[in-house]
Amino acid sequence: MGLVSKRNLFLKVDLDQPLSQAHIGLLHDATSSTIENLTVFIALHDVYHIKREAGWTLMQRRVAELYATAAGQALLKEHPLNIDIVPLDFCAYSPEDMDPYSNWPTTTISSDLSAVPGWWPAEMYKHISLYDQPDNVTPDVQPNQSLSCSSRTETPWKSYPHVAVGGTFDHLHVGHKILLTAAAMAATKRVVCGISADRLLENKKYWELLEPYRDRELHVLLFLRKIRKDLIVELVPISDPYGPTAVDASIEALVVSQETLAGSQSLNVRRQENGLLPMKLMAIDLVATLSDKPQSMQASAENTALKVSSTAIRAALYEKQQRGSGSF
Repeated sequence: MGLVSKRNLFLKVDLDQPLSQAHIGLLHDATSSTIENLTVFIALHDVYHIKREAGWTLMQRRVAELYATAAGQALLKEHPLNIDIVPLDFCAYSPEDMDPYSNWPTTTISSDLSAVPGWWPAEMYKHISLYDQPDNVTPDVQPNQSLSCSSRTETPWKSYPHVAVGGTFDHLHVGHKILLTAAAMAATKRVVCGISADRLLENKKYWELLEPYRDRELHVLLFLRKIRKDLIVELVPISDPYGPTAVDASIEALVVSQETLAGSQSLNVRRQENGLLPMKLMAIDLVATLSDKPQSMQASAENTALKVSSTAIRAALYEKQQRGSGSF
């Protein structure tokens, strides 16, 4: 796999099955041979046999597994790389939305080729290669032309018209992307994203390296628009622990991490005090994603990639600055 600046991958993923060895190998090699941006488009295979109560957990674990596999490899190779996972089934893209990716090489494996979307622009097919075949083998792409865009609207899990999510979102990292993807997958109409205002962060460690609010807001907006084109995205600066969830009666669900689930109960207490119905708390559990993997350098790197924090990123930036200035 030759070294390129930007690359697409296309994977057909089973929600109720871990990634195949072929997919893991492709993710590792693509991560190692891409310099700037790796976009992984995934198509969910045969999802409607899954019970709705299990679908949410399986979805966020597969997304986390994909991020961990790619980001862990990047960390192991000390190779900074922007990685985005885009579920094609729910992204609501048109062919025009794929134009920015049309001239990037797109790699898949033979068994996934039949699931390549028929609504992709024709230019995309010219750059498809098969990871598990020699370079001189031309893929026989015969896409289903019955669809003109990504059209699936019903998710195989419980979803809500108005969903909230919140955080600092400083130096947008893998954990943030999984949380935001989960919120986008839980909503059918609108995502309300509370972002910590600058004045709320003055006591944060390495505060001088925090990204300004407007930068953090822009990064969140661009990422959510990449994941779901059809959602209304409402970005709200928050300067208290409650944000819009305390007063917005339309919000029906809140996506949180497992670590903040207990503390999030206070948001529903405040809503009830304000005469509002409680929100459904939808927790993502990143730790469970890799808990059954054997210990190895790769598994350790994947765990580190999932657990990385904005504070750790700022600390690394601070150390880099100190080394550059000759300070000790």
